[in-house]
Amino acid sequence: MSEELDAAIYGAIANTLENMAFLEVGRDLEDATRYPAEETVCCRLLIHDPLQGEIYLVMPIPLMRKIASTVYIMPEEELSERMLLDMLGELVNTVAGLFMNAYLPKNQTYALGLPETGVDRPESVLSTMKEWEFQTEDTVFSLSLTGDGFFPE
Repeated sequence: MSEELDAAIYGAIANTLENMAFLEVGRDLEDATRYPAEETVCCRLLIHDPLQGEIYLVMPIPLMRKIASTVYIMPEEELSERMLLDMLGELVNTVAGLFMNAYLPKNQTYALGLPETGVDRPESVLSTMKEWEFQTEDTVFSLSLTGDGFFPE
């Protein structure tokens, strides 16, 4: 696995959460809480050009409430489900843009799709997929990337 790819993914997720929600992202998962799939939300964003792929961001609902509360400057109990999903879409869109800027050669243009919320978690059986797990606020979340162009054989 490419160290360049790992660094670009980590930088994109860390910068996004630090700049949008003032949360520090770590890789030490030992004491972090894992939530079951039914207590998470997932968002997918297609990468169209110059490489084709998909980015999936899976976050526990309690973590999404904390992030959205910080960004919208609202109490968690006042947040609607739509607001949580919109925030998740904003997160994956920002992560994807920062990732592509870091991963592709300088001045390389790229095309991304629109975030799609309410999708299922990706199946980890794909040979052209990698999942990274991170933690913030002692909560585990994941980001997955699929696509032949990102994983040359």
